This record gives sequence, C-alpha cells and structure tokens, in this order.
Amino acid sequence: MESAQKNNVRYQPAQSTLSDKLDYMSSASFMSRAVAFIIDILAIWGLSQIIIYPVVQLSGMGDLYFLAPALSIANIASGILYFAYFVLMTHFTRATLGKMVTGVTVVSRNADKLTFTQVIFRELIGRYINNFLWYLPYLLVLFTERRIGLHDYFADTYVVKNSYYQYKNEIKKRIIKDEEIKYQEDDLYNGRSHVSR
Repeated sequence: MESAQKNNVRYQPAQSTLSDKLDYMSSASFMSRAVAFIIDILAIWGLSQIIIYPVVQLSGMGDLYFLAPALSIANIASGILYFAYFVLMTHFTRATLGKMVTGVTVVSRNADKLTFTQVIFRELIGRYINNFLWYLPYLLVLFTERRIGLHDYFADTYVVKNSYYQYKNEIKKRIIKDEEIKYQEDDLYNGRSHVSR
C-alpha cells in the first residue's frame, strides 16, 4: 500500500494549498492529451488522403521531390497541413478536433486570450522540437506539476479540462481571498510578516 502511494507522488501537486490542488485538478491528464493527439493525427491523415494526395497525383507532381524521396511534394504539403492544422485550430478555437472530443482546451498562463505569438511558439516551434526528438518531450506531461509539456513551457500555456476549469475559477474567486486572509493571520500569530503572493 505504501509503495503504491509513493509511486503516485509524481501525480500530486508539490504544494498543498487549495490553489495548487485546484490547478492540478483542472489540468488535463496525459491520457486525455494522448487520445486528443491520436484523433488529430487521424484527422490530418484523412485530410491528406482526401485533398493532398489526389491533387498531387492529378497535377502530375507525384514523383517530384527535393534532394531525397522523403522530401516529395506530397510529404511537404502534408507537413504544411500538419502544422497549419495545429496553429490555426489552436489560434481560433483554443482546441483542435481531438481536444474538443476529449473536452480539453489550451489556455494562457495568465488566463488571457492566446496570442498568435504564443500559438506559434507552442504549435510550430515547440511541436517541431517534440517531433524531431521522437515525441519523447511529450512525456514531460507525466512528471511536471501542472502536467505541462515542453511546447507549453515555450508558450506559457496550460491544457485544462473544460469541466473543471470553470469551477476552479469560480472557487478561486470565492475562497482564495479567505485563504490569503488566513495566511496573513497565521503570519501575525507566528511573528512573521506576510509576503504577498
């Protein structure tokens, strides 16, 4: 029983404040993000099969490539579709089709609307690095406190569960003020000056 609890420590927030627990509960799990990614890959593959490959074949460019067969016109167009899909979907809806199905959304750290710069850092630069490194950086979601991936670090973003995120914000508005007041009172009783958080 104790070993099972020790194995689950990495999935718990490092701090035990109510704010940390709410942030952790609202963060999307690795599995929901992995399922969303698989759905997105299938959607992109379907679009490639329906649009890109027929157009390339009909235009007679099916055998053209740059330097190596891996850099064929069809593969380059599929790569552009891949990144355009993630950039445009995240910028305009804060979620791809996979994220919509699994009920998660990309949000900015400060809860403001995602900027296009954030989206580019997350979905273009960060995703390219993840893919270049054989998707291994995605595993950071398992070990970080707020379940943040490498591309989230680049863009100051989080992926949150839609169902919990709204509740978390409402609870924080009502309770965090009381919690901060309690910390101030505890500091006074213990002879410490309160440091604003």
